[in-house]
Amino acid sequence: MGKIKDEKYKEKYGIQIGFSENGLPYARIGNSAEVLLNIEALSFTNEPPSGFMLKQFMRSAKEFSKEYTVYLVGRKQNLPENYSFDKMAYDYAEMIRKEFNKPVNIIGASTGGQIAQFLAANHPDVVKRLVIISASYKVSKKGAEIEKRAAKYFKQEKYGKALATILDLIISSKITGAFLKFFTRLLGKRFIGEIKYPNDFLNEVRGDVEMNFKDRLKDIRAPTLVLSGKLDIEYTPELVRETAEGIPNSRLILYDGYGHNLAGRWKVIKQDILNFLNN
Repeated sequence: MGKIKDEKYKEKYGIQIGFSENGLPYARIGNSAEVLLNIEALSFTNEPPSGFMLKQFMRSAKEFSKEYTVYLVGRKQNLPENYSFDKMAYDYAEMIRKEFNKPVNIIGASTGGQIAQFLAANHPDVVKRLVIISASYKVSKKGAEIEKRAAKYFKQEKYGKALATILDLIISSKITGAFLKFFTRLLGKRFIGEIKYPNDFLNEVRGDVEMNFKDRLKDIRAPTLVLSGKLDIEYTPELVRETAEGIPNSRLILYDGYGHNLAGRWKVIKQDILNFLNN
């Protein structure tokens, strides 16, 4: 049933999925010469999006696809242990140079926003404009503790518990969070799917926890928009402000009443991003 729905989405909205020449999984929508490349957030499996994730990509990218060809791009599969964020950033830079041969607009949310900082600082030739969402130059102490706990469950193959633990970072409401975590523990493995390469998720958690990019923020030269919720416990407002202040050409927007998950504010966020990209 899932594959049938995927095919319907791809046919109806013109979505393409696959792997780049250098092995990065992606989904694509739109036919504009202008490219908007979204670096995927923390991921359990480095596969092209399908099912719920493909539907979410369509919903979030549809409005942007009127003016941009929108990509959601993950990481390579079966990465060696300790594969760092700077190496992941190089993979994205290599894809952009091979596929587009010009700088493109970059969006990175959460872990994707962490990797995007390395991309913009290390490879300024591939980044036209940069949008960092719910991310900062380092993760908070509490955020690091939660990610480490999720990694511990993941290593034990308790995938439902690992996903439920990650929800502590995403869901601000205690009531909603408790409800979702209960069902996630039961159905988490089904939602995540088959785990072929456990190191892929563990590398990303390690990169999040160990990252401190504060001294490199000055090397980000692309015009940058930093967006985050004031209630985010993983990337606190203080850390986000320091991040924006450290980037020479940046603008900061903090949203009242929202945490790490900005989905309920998405309509406003889309407009803020489009205003930034088009001005």
